[in-house]
Amino acid sequence: MNKNSYVTAALFVVFVLLTVFYISIGDSKDSTTNKVGSTSTLPQANLEINPTDAQSGSELVSNQESGDDETETAGTSSEVSAIQVQRTEAAKAKSQLQADLTAIIASKDADAEEKSEAKDNLEKINKDAQHESILESMIKAKGYSDVLVRVNEETVQVHLQLSESQSEPTLEQTNEIIMMVKTEFTTDPDVLVQLTPIN
Repeated sequence: MNKNSYVTAALFVVFVLLTVFYISIGDSKDSTTNKVGSTSTLPQANLEINPTDAQSGSELVSNQESGDDETETAGTSSEVSAIQVQRTEAAKAKSQLQADLTAIIASKDADAEEKSEAKDNLEKINKDAQHESILESMIKAKGYSDVLVRVNEETVQVHLQLSESQSEPTLEQTNEIIMMVKTEFTTDPDVLVQLTPIN
């Protein structure tokens, strides 16, 4: 591979991973999405609810062709939640990207500009991971069963796992989460809050 091929390959991997991620979170019109209004002091929140099966943690989807009300998608284990699956997938993707960037930095074929760009991207990934971890701890301390924070370009996604006894967060609670994210990330990102209730 020549010098530019490593950078191109890394960017392609990132593009593919982001595309798969955005498709998997489902911006479909048939999913239940509540848009929370905004005022001059409060940011806009997007709230998406994905019903899941309590035993398998997998999402339930509507089967319109047959008479069934709900069909369960395949789950890997009865103890694995949807957030844990997403966390594992994100960790694998992040690990692969870090390995690719580290290979570019260590490459004798890469020029100084490519190595510098790879180093900057690697530092950004590590900073984002620290912010994600801090936010997950802070938001989980608010009483949620599990929390996953993911950074994608200019968007921060917050996935909330609700326990059986929890109700959906109020507008005030959602805006508090958004303000926590905007305080942690000084780049004023768009924030998407998704709920994964346990039935």
